[in-house]
Amino acid sequence: MGLSVRQITEEYNTEMLRILLDSPMESDGLSVCLDRSPDMFAVPKQFFDSYKAFGFFMEDRLVGFAMVCRKTLYVNSIPREIGYLANMYVLPEGRKRGWLYRASEPLFSEVLDQVGLGYATTMKGNRNTEPMIGRKIQKFPFIPFSVSIGINHIHNILITFGKRNRSGYKIRRATEKDLPHIARLLDEEYRPRLFGPVMTEENLLKTIARRPGFTVQDYFIAESGGKIVGTCSAWDIREIRKLRVMAYRKKYRIVKLVYGLAAPVFGFPKLPKTGSPFREIVINDYGVEGRNPEILKTLITHIYQESRKSGYNMIQIGSYAGDPILYATKGFFSQPIYSHIIFGAKDPECIEKEGIDISRPYLDIALT
Repeated sequence: MGLSVRQITEEYNTEMLRILLDSPMESDGLSVCLDRSPDMFAVPKQFFDSYKAFGFFMEDRLVGFAMVCRKTLYVNSIPREIGYLANMYVLPEGRKRGWLYRASEPLFSEVLDQVGLGYATTMKGNRNTEPMIGRKIQKFPFIPFSVSIGINHIHNILITFGKRNRSGYKIRRATEKDLPHIARLLDEEYRPRLFGPVMTEENLLKTIARRPGFTVQDYFIAESGGKIVGTCSAWDIREIRKLRVMAYRKKYRIVKLVYGLAAPVFGFPKLPKTGSPFREIVINDYGVEGRNPEILKTLITHIYQESRKSGYNMIQIGSYAGDPILYATKGFFSQPIYSHIIFGAKDPECIEKEGIDISRPYLDIALT
């Protein structure tokens, strides 16, 4: 059977979305799909500086694809163009054919020569992709050096009972006058972190404009004594990504049953039926003075209250596993998703040679 790799464009959008839905992710009994409909290309077009997509073909049938994107992000607090391996999906019948290696030259040769390093992510426990981390085969010289530099911990906060804010911080929606403060707080959070976005006020305005259904008022502000001490986003992301439930298994069957019984009694949203998406809010931007978890927790609680009134199922927020700021999620009923944060480079010794700080990696959970 003839196997080939070709660069593809948006004419394959429908087929790519079909492959995506047929390639769910499994996490401890919950089978979900990051449904990118209606446009598989929306995220790379709107949020990256450039991208290329490559299709995996058996004869003339598309059975999988991957994208390589570029964006300027922080490395050692300095803006630097970075590569990102995104959206690699293969139908079950097309797997175990070494597509990453077959596609390695078109995927990686240009970005390795011009950029030199990048990142990727894959779910912890994914038996198809985990064995590839760090694996080099001599006959495929364009496969980059790779290593897992940490685990990204996403908290899926399920919305149940009402909560009260008991802290002394005042929370409000942002206005345009707050933009310099938002940019400052976010950049202070991102600058020390590997692959953090460069958040100048100009970049913040571009980010707001590019997010579908998002305005400056979807940022929330925390104040103390009249001073702005924290901010975070609250983005209904469903125009570019829906977290669609493909199956409830194991403990999630029990969770869904309990929710179904309790929701009408206590007035919180039911979990989606199989095949339907969560109504989710994503907190993918946050920055607080001194990285104080109490400030972030106050912001999350306020967003939780508003989201509960609006019928949302879930709020997502994450960081690298072990980040003290994630104490902000204590007291919420959340289900975790763990993913490897994979560092890739042309030079396997670049971390040591360049003294790259990999201790606090960043992933934008809305775009991965």
